[in-house]
Amino acid sequence: MTFPQSFTFIADEVSQDLAVLRAFVREFKLPGIELRSFAGRAFKDLTREDVAAIAGAAKEEGWKIFGCSTPVFKCGIDDAAAIEQHRDIFKRSLEVARALNCDLLRIFTFLRQPDPLEPKRLARIQEHLMGLVDLAKGSGVRIGIENEHSCFTGTVEEMQAVLKGLPAATVGAIWDPCNVLYVPGVPAPVPDNVTQLAPRLFHLHVKDSVRRPPAKPGGLIAVGTPVGVGDVDWRGHFLALKAAGYRGMLSLETHWRLEKIDDALLHLPAGYGFSHGGDVASRTCLHNIRAIVETL
Repeated sequence: MTFPQSFTFIADEVSQDLAVLRAFVREFKLPGIELRSFAGRAFKDLTREDVAAIAGAAKEEGWKIFGCSTPVFKCGIDDAAAIEQHRDIFKRSLEVARALNCDLLRIFTFLRQPDPLEPKRLARIQEHLMGLVDLAKGSGVRIGIENEHSCFTGTVEEMQAVLKGLPAATVGAIWDPCNVLYVPGVPAPVPDNVTQLAPRLFHLHVKDSVRRPPAKPGGLIAVGTPVGVGDVDWRGHFLALKAAGYRGMLSLETHWRLEKIDDALLHLPAGYGFSHGGDVASRTCLHNIRAIVETL
């Protein structure tokens, strides 16, 4: 693992503006970006002109697009209409990925309910995921499942359960240790989590938070911080990834600003409001990441 070659960032954590993104990538000599919202539009609403602009910049700058962060299946598992809509979003996302020469789409595993690993529900989740595998067949695009506190897959045990029985070549984990901090009642993430997931680990998101009592009933139980000063042992995680022989990318998903981000935007990040202040915050985080990596 080296900096900057092993690192990228989710573009809207810096800016919605292509010129700012170009300058940021050049400043840190990064190999490319991960795409989510752009030009004020959520991923599902990106226009052909938006995709063409990113593709043009990638060609001119020599970027690789390391992932497309879709909202697919961040919806209720009992909402048939929403599931069909998300399948359509996935089809469109495949087109975007191919246009960008990107081989990884990020998805989720439906909004969390009590007893997330209940066997019948787990089978339903896997059935819906296999439907996406069928849609992606022959595309050359892999499906990355992200762990997310608001979804059924929040912990390493839940990720392993969901991945079991799904084709390893095309479905794997996008692991975010920090997201574990937002799951009530579970221990903080430990470096051994990435060791356990290593055989199925496609991609890794890097951010940091500290746990604290929620500001309001039902609110988030953690608050974002710069990478390296929160409750995630990032040095330990980086060492564990090196020991496991991980060859994928690590993508900064800052999620921290000098001005607090609204919780609704943290749930479905998109647009200018979400990106406001992101360039300064992400610059701080990348400096911290570089300092940690240099000590390994």
